[in-house]
This record gives sequence, C-alpha cells and structure tokens, in this order.
Amino acid sequence: MPANVETMAYVGEVPWYEQGSRVPPEIGASDMIRAAGLDWIVAKRPARGYPPIKKRGKPDSYARYEIVRCPRAGTKELEVMLGMVTGRYEPLQNVDAFKFFDPIVDQKTATFETAGALGAGERVWVQAKMPEIIQVVRGDHCEKYLLLSNTHSGQGSVIVKFTAVRVVCQNTLMLSLQDGQQAFRVRHSQKMDKRPAEIGDLIAAANAAYAKAAEAFQHLARTQVKSDAVLGEYLNALFPRSPAQERDLTTPPKWGEVKHLFETRQDLQLPGVKGTLWAAYNAVTTFEDYREARDDTPAKRLERVWFGSGADLKVKALDQALKMAA
Repeated sequence: MPANVETMAYVGEVPWYEQGSRVPPEIGASDMIRAAGLDWIVAKRPARGYPPIKKRGKPDSYARYEIVRCPRAGTKELEVMLGMVTGRYEPLQNVDAFKFFDPIVDQKTATFETAGALGAGERVWVQAKMPEIIQVVRGDHCEKYLLLSNTHSGQGSVIVKFTAVRVVCQNTLMLSLQDGQQAFRVRHSQKMDKRPAEIGDLIAAANAAYAKAAEAFQHLARTQVKSDAVLGEYLNALFPRSPAQERDLTTPPKWGEVKHLFETRQDLQLPGVKGTLWAAYNAVTTFEDYREARDDTPAKRLERVWFGSGADLKVKALDQALKMAA
C-alpha cells in the first residue's frame, strides 16, 4: 500500500489534504470508523525467524512479534505487517481507541471532525472539535481541537494532542500541557471506553491548555516586534545560523521565507496582528504547514505537522515567542 493518507472521512468543508468521504455532523465513533475505512483489525503473532522461548509450566513466548493488519471480510485486501513488538505489547483496535471519544461526543464536549489512516495503517487518528473559540484580536480567532492518534507499529502510545486552528488562514498551532508535555497519554487498554475518570482528566487538561493559550496568544498580539534585530533573534532561536553563515554575515534561507510571510501575508497585516510577535509566530507556523519538502505528499506533510518535526517546531516557536514577550 502506498505511504499516503490512505483513507479518511471528514465533516463540513473539504480539508486541505483534499481527500476522504464527507459524513454528517454529530456522527458517532463506529460510523466514523466505517466512513473513514478504518473498520479493520490488527493481530499480534510470533515473528517469523524467532524461535520460541520455552519456560517450564508456561506457554511458549517469543522474543519478537509482528503486528499485522488483517484483510476485511469480502475484500481482496492483503495482509500487511505494520510493526515489530515485544511480547508485552498489546494491540489496541481502532474501534476501542475511537470509543474513548464517544462519551466526550455524547456530552457535546466535542464533535468528530476528521478521521483517517496514514500509510498502511501504522498510525490512525480522529480529530474532534471543541465548542467556543479563542478570540485573539477582532477578526482573528482560533478554533479548538482534540487530536487522538493510535499507532499499530509499536512506536508510540495512544495520545491526545491539543491543536488550535487559526481560522483566517487555517494554519495549525500545537499546544503543550501545563507540565510541558506535548500530548495527553492514554493507557493502552482494551477498556478505554469505560474510563470516565481519565476522560475527566483529559477535559480538564484541555480546558487548562486552551485557557493558557488564549492568554498567551493575546499577550503576543500586544507585543510589537520593534526591529529587524528582534525578529532575527527569534528566527535564530528556531533556525540557527551555521558558523559559516555567522562568519559571512548571511542567514538560512528559511529566515527569508518567514520574513516574507511576516511582512506581506494578508492575514498577518490585520489590525492588531501586523508587526507583533503573534504575527511572527504565525509566520513560522504557516511556513511549516505549507512549505514544500523533498518527496512531500499530503500524508508526509500531515505526519510532519501533527506528529513529527513540524509539531515540535510549532511548540518551540510558541515557547520562544513567549520568552521574548516576557
């Protein structure tokens, strides 16, 4: 299977990756899974080439196991290996991971927005939109989302990230928790839908993160970037100059691209936004969301900006902007 946004479903407008099936609002977890083409299961089995580890009086165990995606009944799909794991790893089916959000949707705390798989299904995600918005300045506001992802490759756990989308330009802002962690981690269990306490912890963490984000965004919008030197200090913290560039008094190409966005992009020239650290921060996040990387595909871009180096850069960009604003 190709390494792309293999299957997806969405509510409302077609997302920027322009793929998937439209579904009605207030859809439940089981229907969202089917619409997104995620109604398959994974299995754990002994890896070929690894002999059993025999223990007296106990069933045989193995040093390594394979996690495989099983073909759906009535299809011509092939079995696909998604990852190698140890014996202690227990796979979590898509339906069980997504059901974690069902009580949140039932209580109208959030509604499903998108869901899909990357690659052959190594990572699946569901994104839910929370009510209310973050009003930064007049005419510039952010919508609040919960982004749950589960991996079937053995690389990572079930996590929920807090992502804000700046409506005027649709760039994605990544938030960290109060303790600096980038995601809320959910225990890998088959009974995730029976954990009201954990769901309560998630909602409390989300509310705290978004309250903190609202104050941070508004503070950045009140802080002017007073000179090119200040903007250069900000960019150097994110895209450091090499020794050769420092010697030759040159800068990385990324500086020029971000500066161009900061000075010319229409949504960054709005009253209350223009010339501020809020504009500088959004110039960085917009650059990261829309830049063209080598061998880029919609899936690789989505993986980068939500879960990879792009997500890390966005958190760092916000932290650095707040340090300078202080």
